[in-house]
Amino acid sequence: MGKVSSLACRLIDVTSINRHAQGVVLLLSILLILSPMVPARADGLDPESSLLPTSAKTAFVMDAQLPPEYWHALDDRSYIAITGISIGERMIAAGGQSLMNRADHVCSIYDSGICFDVGPFYTPKTPQILLSGFWMFDGNHALTFGIDTGFSSPKLTVSPSLLLGLSQRWFLSEKRDSQFIIEASGWLGQSVSHQPCYDQFDRAYYCANLSAWSDFHFDPHPSDLYLKLWYEKAF
Repeated sequence: MGKVSSLACRLIDVTSINRHAQGVVLLLSILLILSPMVPARADGLDPESSLLPTSAKTAFVMDAQLPPEYWHALDDRSYIAITGISIGERMIAAGGQSLMNRADHVCSIYDSGICFDVGPFYTPKTPQILLSGFWMFDGNHALTFGIDTGFSSPKLTVSPSLLLGLSQRWFLSEKRDSQFIIEASGWLGQSVSHQPCYDQFDRAYYCANLSAWSDFHFDPHPSDLYLKLWYEKAF
């Protein structure tokens, strides 16, 4: 499997607020936004099969946790967060999710006695790297971003792609103790291309399991789009 790690990189612009507000915003960012260096799990708003967080949910901390005199500082905050990195070793990704594990020694689905080493056919020129994050450009709006560098081998090619999305928050009370957030994001521009293997009789097979090429089907243009809505209330 690819190595997936949650990282945090926070660049906070606090030049326009007073010294006390700077300390509060920095402390809030460290305690409520930073993620530890542990194996990443898909965010609760992401599919279970997602290899990276695709949501900016952690950016929208409830302002009611601070006194009202600090809210203007939160409204003006701006920072960038790297939320996940996946470096493929045995796993090949498409659309931010696992496409397949790299084939190695495989046997025919029709006859287990017929086996071949197809590893060289699925050995990439360079590792596939996926990265995701968000840019919170004010207190209520965030831009989700990500990149997949793609995968290239003799029998499988996955083109590079981009993750793009937008998030917006609305407070539902003057106390800022309840909020509604809408978010739209998705992996765009990806294409997948498989190539068959041939036997001595020039018959085509899907290399990963030696099934007939005519029985193998795949989506050449995977596109994972997400629309996420959530409501939160502080008590």
